[in-house]
Amino acid sequence: MKRHPFISLASLMLLSAACSSSTSSPLTDAGGAAGEDAGGSAATAGSPQVPAAGAGASAGSAGSGGQAAHAGSASSGASGTLGAGVAGAVGSGGAHFGGSGGASRGGSGGAPAAGGGSSAGAGGSSCPGAGHITYTLAKSASPTAIEQAAYDKIETAMDKAIGYYDCYTSITKSLRVSYDPSVNTADGNINGSLRFGKDNTMDYRTAMHEIGHTVGIGQTSNWGSFISGDLFTGAHALAQLKAINAKLSMPLETEVHADEHHFWPYGLNYVTEVKSEADLIAHCQMVVAIRQDLGL
Repeated sequence: MKRHPFISLASLMLLSAACSSSTSSPLTDAGGAAGEDAGGSAATAGSPQVPAAGAGASAGSAGSGGQAAHAGSASSGASGTLGAGVAGAVGSGGAHFGGSGGASRGGSGGAPAAGGGSSAGAGGSSCPGAGHITYTLAKSASPTAIEQAAYDKIETAMDKAIGYYDCYTSITKSLRVSYDPSVNTADGNINGSLRFGKDNTMDYRTAMHEIGHTVGIGQTSNWGSFISGDLFTGAHALAQLKAINAKLSMPLETEVHADEHHFWPYGLNYVTEVKSEADLIAHCQMVVAIRQDLGL
């Protein structure tokens, strides 16, 4: 679905009337199609607990053919968090992303590198999920400098987004990703296509939101049957939100809100939704619960 870019803090003040409250309905594009996302370039506090080394396995540098985004500062498996804001601890001995090309990216040699153990998070503990989302990025045979820069940003965004989904969901999906300058923002479709247009949408939070669309959020034929007013009525979604709220001193919302294509909180529709890594993990948990309600 088309989306609005994740706005910077500087421009947020200009749009405060539209998005200062998380209880308001998400923005829509000029054509009226909803699909705004959490894009932009500002770093989010915290890092996803993407796998470091499995039991008895020491994570190494990025495997042959692996993206630089995989080569974070964590290299010993002592921490499963991302290094320097990008996915770390992969390659030889890596547990989750695998060797050449990286398993989550669907590259060549996607199986875990030699010595790879089970997926692990911070301190070596296993990820709660067992997701397997892969993607292929369509590229020009002779890319221009602008195209190559876009490809690099998209791969970094997708790799980090998939790190969350693979660790905190058990969803399997193959995606076809492309760079299309004619797309005003970015959009994802349940048919597996995910397009990035503008530069400021090539962000892992945008990618997470759009991955949500590709796995059913706002896309299934029965989505509307769960909408009453601006509420999503699915029992699994509400139970998951209550579980998330139980850990918070000040719950963001007590109801799951939705429109024709989106849900909130934790839909990653606004910059104000992403204050820490916990919000990104909650996004994954809510996607899982909503999919249960949708029968997926």
